[in-house]
Amino acid sequence: MSTHFIATSVALAFGLCSLSAHAMPPAPPPHLPATPHQGVDAPGLMGQYAVEGQVQRMLINPYGEVDGLRLSDGTIARFPPHMADALTATIKVGDAVRIIGRAETRGTVKADAIIHSDSGRTVYDQPPVGEGRALPPHLRAQRLQPQQVEGHVDTVLTGPRGEANGVILSDGSIIRFPPESLRISVQTGAPFAASGLGTRNAFGTALEAVSMGTTLSTLQPLYDHAP
Repeated sequence: MSTHFIATSVALAFGLCSLSAHAMPPAPPPHLPATPHQGVDAPGLMGQYAVEGQVQRMLINPYGEVDGLRLSDGTIARFPPHMADALTATIKVGDAVRIIGRAETRGTVKADAIIHSDSGRTVYDQPPVGEGRALPPHLRAQRLQPQQVEGHVDTVLTGPRGEANGVILSDGSIIRFPPESLRISVQTGAPFAASGLGTRNAFGTALEAVSMGTTLSTLQPLYDHAP
């Protein structure tokens, strides 16, 4: 493994761990209020609300951890990766669900609870309990492997201020990147390719980009020393 690969892996691991740490809000109250069905195209909506739909795809981060899901209508529901085991044990692709949470940007909701519509089983967002210390970034980076993907943009992923920070391609591959590094179009249907560090597992492929372009032959590095 080259020195550049290790250095970039560690740098990405610090960034990814920081994002994960910010993705864990306080535990929800014991009883969530009953709320009517609402759409999720109202950023800044105060209070909790509910949205219903069928799970089309489980979403993963570059470490391969499930950190949310996508509904058949395109709604993205974010959920912290430390809750991945509980979520995947309760919710499967094709299940009808009810999501209670808060709108972040158009089409994206930060879920406080995800309810299986048929069984009523519920997974709540809550802090980690009874876990050991997290792996340091340089060890966590060992989970990442070089990945390359190419296709067309199906969904643009956004941060809390609406900034594009990732895409889902038509084959389900998920690419994450720093918003300030974006130099190409990420509109739906646009060609997109990336090379980076990530994971490929039963839920799909996800990576943190170190180079991007419209095709694999036109990739441009995002960092001075990309692996």
